[in-house]
Parts: sequence; C-alpha cells; structure tokens
Amino acid sequence: MNCPYTTLPASSFWRQAVAERSPSDLDPHLTARLRFGPDQRVASAGSCFAQHISRALKERGYNYYVTEPAPPHLTPEQEERFGYGLFSARYGNIYSTLQLLQLVQRAFGAFRPADQFWTDSDGWVFDLLRPRITPRGYVSMVEAEADLKRHLQAVRKLIETTDVFIFTLGLTECWVSKLDGTVYPTCPGCGSAGDFDDAKYAFHNLSVMETTGYLAEAINLMSAANPRLQIILTVSPVPLAATMEPRHVLQATTYSKSVLRVAAEEMVRRYDNVHYYASYEIITNAKNAGTYFADDARSVTTDGVARAMKLFFAQFTAEDAGSEVRSAGDGTARRPTAPAAAPQIICDEDEFYRALAARRSN
Repeated sequence: MNCPYTTLPASSFWRQAVAERSPSDLDPHLTARLRFGPDQRVASAGSCFAQHISRALKERGYNYYVTEPAPPHLTPEQEERFGYGLFSARYGNIYSTLQLLQLVQRAFGAFRPADQFWTDSDGWVFDLLRPRITPRGYVSMVEAEADLKRHLQAVRKLIETTDVFIFTLGLTECWVSKLDGTVYPTCPGCGSAGDFDDAKYAFHNLSVMETTGYLAEAINLMSAANPRLQIILTVSPVPLAATMEPRHVLQATTYSKSVLRVAAEEMVRRYDNVHYYASYEIITNAKNAGTYFADDARSVTTDGVARAMKLFFAQFTAEDAGSEVRSAGDGTARRPTAPAAAPQIICDEDEFYRALAARRSN
C-alpha cells in the first residue's frame, strides 16, 4: 500500500515531534530559508515582545541597526525613557498591520494624518502616534514637527538600507480617527496623552482580510524601496491587556492571535523574502502547560524569553546562539553588551493600566 504519510519526517507527527519531546527539546522550526550574519544590518519593530529580540541581538553582538540614535548627552536611563534604542527608530510600539502600513506611507510622504498632535492644559504638545517617547511632551508645535520630520527621515533610511527587518504582530484591535482613518497605538485619552472623544475616534477590530491586506501593502512598499530586504514575521504570545469587544478577553485574544498568525502565514506563502519565526508557538504550546507565563498568565517569564531567543538564533544565524563575540565586519570584534537580569519592557498598555487604575480610584 502506498500511503503518502509513510514518507514524512518525524517533525510532521505530533507524537514524535511534540508528545515524546521535553519542553526544552521542542523546536517548532524546520530548516530556515534565511540566515543572517553579524555583519548584516538587522532592524526591528512591533509590539512589546519585539523588544526582547532587539535586546538579544545587541547582547549577542549582532549588528542591530538603529537609524535614529540618541543625542550623545543622554544617559542610558534617559535614552530608554525617551524611546531611543528600544527599536531601530523612535516609533515606539507598533501593534497592528495598519499602524505599520501608515508608518511606511508617512515615511515616504504618501500619508499625513489629520489628527496627530494634542496639546494639554499646560501647553505641552504630544504626538498621539508616539505617546510614550516624550513623557512630558514638546514645548511647542514647532519642536514637535521638527522631531517628527527627523523621525520619518530615519524611518525611510531604515527601510531603504537595512538587510533584515523583523516585525512582531501584536493586535487586531485598534482605535482610528473618524477624520481620515489614522490608527493610534492606544486609545487617545486612555494613557499618557490625548482626550477621548467618540465624535473623533472609533474602535475597530481588523478582520483577516484587512490584517492581511495591510501587511501585504506594507511589505510591497518596503520591498519596492529596498529590493534586497528580507523580512521576518512573528506573532507576540502576550495576550490582550483588555478588549473593547463585547465578549470575554480570552475569546478576544484567541481571535486576535489567530488572525495575526494567519496573516503571517499568508505572507510567507506569498513572498519569497518573508520568513516566519514561531515565538507564539514556542511560548504557548500545550507541552509547556503555561510554564513560560508568569502568575498573571500574560507576562512571559525570563525562562520563556531565553528559550524563544535561543531558538531564534538557532533558526536564523549560522553561529551558536550562545557565542560571546561576533565579527564587526571590519576585522575587529564586536563584543555583546551585558544582559540585564530582568529587562524592563516598555509597553503602552502599562500606561493604560495605570491611567485606568487612577480613574477608578477617584
């Protein structure tokens, strides 16, 4: 009898690939089509979980590409506070595929939001598309506009000159402007900046078609600007902090992550230069039984992050993931930075939780 399943490798069978393996020996990847080395420029963007990748690249001595560096007078603490170095440019967290698309469009002058800046009662100006990068705001609209111009120039340079771009998909739920469809990283007025006005802002949960379409459009624009660009997509394993849908947050999380996973898969099937990194499967698979999540069942533990990063480097680099020194491309060695024992991840929803708690206590 000729059964096609008899010729499949062990990785195709649950019993051999999952059930009979320990969590520390489970790797949901096959041979990668992409390998990058220490001399290539590697950039990243996305949700909060994406910050683990950028930190791991720097700690291991890879060429993490930053086109919007901090001014030299800032301390490391100030750099982090003002959003420098968390990602390759100072765009803060990018949660949805529509947010990514609009960032690319803005960088190339194809889109200008009608409602981007907000001024508080003291006259400080805030960028609603980057609410966490200036905790106290800008002193004037002139300063805000000048910083935005520098930022978009840095984003364009990043797209045109990086070798590898890693994007972590985080959410489908978003808030958009009723004026022109501008999408915000968080709901205005539910965090550090803005005033909520239901006449100006609307909740929207992206569909599979929308999520996939926006992501494909962003990839097309980026690839046209940089034909050699390689893209790695991954899905954040972190559940939703809250949902505006009239259903349980568990169901809302399942919907969101399912849509994002489908969108990533569609891009891999559609484009030769797009690849998938299975951080979602590494953290959430049934074999782990939730051991990679903290007591809140949402925060990924340091062990979970370490496992995910180890498999990332095993998948996409030729070197041992634990290597101490990498080449700098000029004959010298690039030494990795010292990792923090418990790195602080900057997330917009943390500000949302603080603001919500303050309102409820009043």
